[in-house]
Amino acid sequence: MASRSPLARAFRGPVMNYARRPTCPCMPSLIISSRVFSTKGRIPPSASNSAGVAAFRGTSGPFGAHCVYKAGITACFVNVGSDHPSIIEAIVKGKRERPNSWPRMITCPSEITAISMADGYARVSGRPQAVIVHVDVGTQALGQGIHNASIGRAPVFIFAGLCPYTESGELPGSRTEYMHWLQEAPDQKAIVRQYCRYTGEVRTGLNVKQTIGRALQFANSTPKGPVYVASAREVLAQEIQPYSLDQEKWVPIGPSALPVDAVHDISTALVKAERPLVITGYSGRDLRTPELLAALADLIPGIRVHDTGGSDVCFPFSHIASEGFRLSFDECTRDADVIFLLDCDVPWIPSRNPPPKDATIYHVDSDPLNQQIPVSFFPAHGRWKADSFTALKQLVDYIKNDALLADTLRDPKYAARGVARAEVHTARLANIASQPRLGDQEALDAHNIGNLLKTSLPGSTTFVIEAVTSSQILSDQLQPSRPGSWINCGGTGIGWSNGAALGVKMALADLEEGGGHKPSLVCHVVGDGSFMCAAPSSALWVASKYEIPILTIVLNNGGWKAPRNSTELVYPNGLSTSASDDEINVSFRPTPNYAALAEAAAGSEIGWGNTTKDAKVWIKGVRARTVGDFKEALQEANSRVAKEGKGMLVEVLM
Repeated sequence: MASRSPLARAFRGPVMNYARRPTCPCMPSLIISSRVFSTKGRIPPSASNSAGVAAFRGTSGPFGAHCVYKAGITACFVNVGSDHPSIIEAIVKGKRERPNSWPRMITCPSEITAISMADGYARVSGRPQAVIVHVDVGTQALGQGIHNASIGRAPVFIFAGLCPYTESGELPGSRTEYMHWLQEAPDQKAIVRQYCRYTGEVRTGLNVKQTIGRALQFANSTPKGPVYVASAREVLAQEIQPYSLDQEKWVPIGPSALPVDAVHDISTALVKAERPLVITGYSGRDLRTPELLAALADLIPGIRVHDTGGSDVCFPFSHIASEGFRLSFDECTRDADVIFLLDCDVPWIPSRNPPPKDATIYHVDSDPLNQQIPVSFFPAHGRWKADSFTALKQLVDYIKNDALLADTLRDPKYAARGVARAEVHTARLANIASQPRLGDQEALDAHNIGNLLKTSLPGSTTFVIEAVTSSQILSDQLQPSRPGSWINCGGTGIGWSNGAALGVKMALADLEEGGGHKPSLVCHVVGDGSFMCAAPSSALWVASKYEIPILTIVLNNGGWKAPRNSTELVYPNGLSTSASDDEINVSFRPTPNYAALAEAAAGSEIGWGNTTKDAKVWIKGVRARTVGDFKEALQEANSRVAKEGKGMLVEVLM
C-alpha cells in the first residue's frame, strides 16, 4: 500500500540511539532528546522499536523529515507557511506517534533566529541541524545568516517550499490561495546559491531521501557550510511506497593529509627559521587541534602563533607563543621569515601589515584558494588542501622523529629564544592587566567588562562573542585558553549571536546530558548595533518559550562604531573625524531600554500592574552603569542562570 507523504517518509526508519554514534571527531557523542528544549526533566531517547516504524506512514513530506533525523539532524528550527501542509502534517504525526525519535521542532518567529540557532548548534556539535523556511520570502529573510554560515564554515541544512506548479486542483497540493501566484520566483534557489555548498530540488518523492542525503554530504564535507533544498507542495504530497536509505553509504568526504614532501618542507622551514610565525583562523573548530598546535609550538622555541579570525579558540592564550587575536592586523607579520597559514582566510591586510617580501609562506587549509572569495591574492610558496588536525599531527610527529631536526633544535639559541619569548608574553599579560579600572564607581568599558566576566563567572563558561569593535579587547581580558570556550561568528553579518548563543546552549546541554556533566554557563556578549540588527525580540521569545537559559550582556555604546573607524582609515583627515555620530548616521541615541525589551519579549506581565518582583519573569533584564553595578549583576547571574536555569540580560551602559 502506498504511503501518503514523501518529506515525512524520509524521516522513516528505526529509532536511532544517537548516543552511540559519534557526531564529530572533535566532540563527544550526543544524547538527544526529541521534546522541546529544556534543561529540566528532559525525556531520554526511547529504545529502538521496529513496530513503531512499521506503523509510521506518510507522503513525501514525512519521509523527508524522518530522513534528516536518521542522518543525525535532531533539531528543526521552523518558520512555516502555506507551502508546508505536508510538512505540518508530518510534524504533528511525528510528535504524536514517535516523540522520542523525532526532531525537536523549535518555532522561530524570525528566519534569522532560525538559521543562527542552527549555526550555533553546529559550531559545538560539528553536525548540521535543519532550518525550514517559507518559499522565496522566507529564503530572503534568512538574510545575513546564510552569509555567516557560509563564511563561518558552519554546516546547516535549509529546506524551503516552492509555490505549487498546478493551479486547478490537478494534483494534491495544487494552488488554493491568493499568494501562490505571487511567491513564485523564476529561480528561488538562486537567492542563496552563491553562499551554499549545494542547492537542490526534490522533484519526486521517489528520491527525496537521496536528495537530502546528498545535500548533507556537502554540508558535512570540508569546508563545511549551508546547503539548501526546495520542493513544491505537489511533490511533498505525493504518495510513494516506503523505502529505506543506508546512512552508512551517505557519509561526507573524509579528512585528507599532507603529502610526504610537504611535511618535510614545512617542518624543516619552521625549525630552521629565525622568526617563525603560525597564522590561524578556524583550526580550533576541531577541539583536538589547539593541543596539537601547542605541541608544535613547544617543539620549536621562539615560534609565535597569531589568531586572525577569532571564531574559535585555535591556540591557548596562556601559552607563551600566543600573539592573541587581532582581525588580521598585527605587527607580528612584519618581521616573520617563515609563515605557516593554517585554516585562515585573511592572514594580514596587504596595505597595512604585509610580511617581508622574502618571507617563505606555506598554506594548509580545507579551502586554500578561498574559492568563494573572488579577490584573494595572498601569496604562498606551497598550498595544500588538507585537514588541519591531520596535518598538524604529521608535522609534530615528523619533527619529533627526524634526527637532523632534533639535532638542530639542540642548539642553545633555541632555548634562549624560548626564554625571550616567555619574557615578551609576561610583559604583554602585565600590560593587559593594567588596563581595567576596577573601582566600584568607575564607568564601564571593554577592559573592565572583560576582566569582570573572567573573574566573576565560572571557569567552565562558554563565551559567544559578537562585540565588533570591542572583540579584540575582550579577547585580551578573557584570555580564552580552553578549546571551545570562545565562539565568534567568523562572518560579518551582524546579529548572528542573538540566535547562535541559543543554539550553542542547546548543543552543550545535549553533550552534558550525554556525559553526565553539570550544565555550563553560556555568556552571550553582543554590541548594541549587532543586537538590534537581527530580530532580538524573536531570539528572546524563543529562549523563554523553550527555556534555554543564557546570560546576555548588551554593550550599549549608543550605536555603531565600526563605520567611523572604517571611514577614518580611508580619510584620516576627512570630515568624519570632526563629525558627530548623528552626522554620520551611526547614533542610536536615545537608546532603547534593552533590559525592558528582554522582559517584554519573553512574555512577562510587566506593565500590567506588576513589577519584576511579583511577576513571573523567565528572562530578567537589568541595567549597569558602573563597575559596582556590573559586579552585582554578575553575582545575580551566577545564581539565576547557572543554578536556577533561567535567562538574564544585562544592559551595560558604556
